[in-house]
Amino acid sequence: MTILQEAEKAVYGDRQDDYGSVTDNFSTIAKLWSCVLKKEVTPEQLALCMVQVKVARQMYKPKRDNLVDGAGYFATIEKMENEKKSLA
Repeated sequence: MTILQEAEKAVYGDRQDDYGSVTDNFSTIAKLWSCVLKKEVTPEQLALCMVQVKVARQMYKPKRDNLVDGAGYFATIEKMENEKKSLA
């Protein structure tokens, strides 16, 4: 399985059963981060920040997990955009 296939499975698989919609989940996390940072954080910014976490980890110690998760967070941004479009 490729990195992209693995990321796609994680993002578009059965995670909604565990965490709810990605938009709702990332919106909740963004609100929590906003409280800590005392600055509004959007769900999309949250996903981009998580990509940077994976980049930093990859720079320290390369691991397949970092690449899969980084691709997954980018796919999460796309999924949130698609969820918003379907609600409009």
